[in-house]
Amino acid sequence: MKSIGIVIVSYGHEKEVTRLVNSFLPQLAENDKVRIVDNKKPWRISSEDFADDRIKVIWHDNGGFAAGCNEGAKDLDADVYFFLNPDTLIVDPTLLDSMRAAAETDYAAWMPYLLLEDGTINSAGNALHISGLSWCNGLGQQPIPGEITDISIASGACLAVKREWWEKLGGMELPYFMYHEDTDFSARILLAGGRIGLYHNAFVQHDYDYGKGDYKWIYIERNRIVFALSTWPGSVLAVLAPQLLGVGLGLWLIAAKEKRLGLKWKSTKLLLKDARTIYKMRRRTQKLRSVSAAEFFKKMSWQLDNPNLGINNRIVDAVYVMYYRVALSLLGGGQS
Repeated sequence: MKSIGIVIVSYGHEKEVTRLVNSFLPQLAENDKVRIVDNKKPWRISSEDFADDRIKVIWHDNGGFAAGCNEGAKDLDADVYFFLNPDTLIVDPTLLDSMRAAAETDYAAWMPYLLLEDGTINSAGNALHISGLSWCNGLGQQPIPGEITDISIASGACLAVKREWWEKLGGMELPYFMYHEDTDFSARILLAGGRIGLYHNAFVQHDYDYGKGDYKWIYIERNRIVFALSTWPGSVLAVLAPQLLGVGLGLWLIAAKEKRLGLKWKSTKLLLKDARTIYKMRRRTQKLRSVSAAEFFKKMSWQLDNPNLGINNRIVDAVYVMYYRVALSLLGGGQS
């Protein structure tokens, strides 16, 4: 039986972590392990809080979500690493069995449905959009029963990955700190020729709050560009550069309208400061690539179908679909 190593990264979420652990504890097999990485000082969680040798708390200086995930996985010896947000809850009584079953397929990584408390979808995988942005697919819709289907991006809130793929990719990229690290991780799997799946017959409840705080504004915009520059094949980056710049200009206008110009400038300064880091990330990532630029591009989406974006415009959609088709034609099917 495949062993599962569960990693939970906490930043002041001791109550949520306790609730989450108690929700999946009855499903743990003897050879499963749990690592809780507490990123916030003063540390408020300890291994003694859980009367179970399979559960260990790691105290860690806050280097961000990606660093916490890497630290937890480093302390595990398991066939599958399963990353869970503290604000998730395991209400599916056969979830871990389903994750073990998925490990017998040829998928490199997978996720169950993330559901809201009312049973509608929070995420059925995330978008890999040509703007560099990413969001929850299927938000507010009803889940569809079935087996595993291919998706482009697995949500970091509930991500399962085979150990060999985790080690092949070297874990998550630390420079993201928060947001987009799951998008980057999934994209690197696709670049390396791996598959990512949505397990339709399994689900996890997620206390999801989109939020629009200052840090989210700064890091999502900064990380959008970091992701594109480090992950996209050169020819994809070339054909999508005009709309990347266009989206950036649009975000400057939105920042001005919402009186967030200071935040937009801060994200830009962070981006410029990290130019050398981005270059090193790109070199690492492109060494993994075994698929053509066109194959990778076909995994991307042109649709702006997230209600949280506040965009529901047929003209915008028409422009994006036309841009997508022209870009795909330019890329052709060759290795570039």
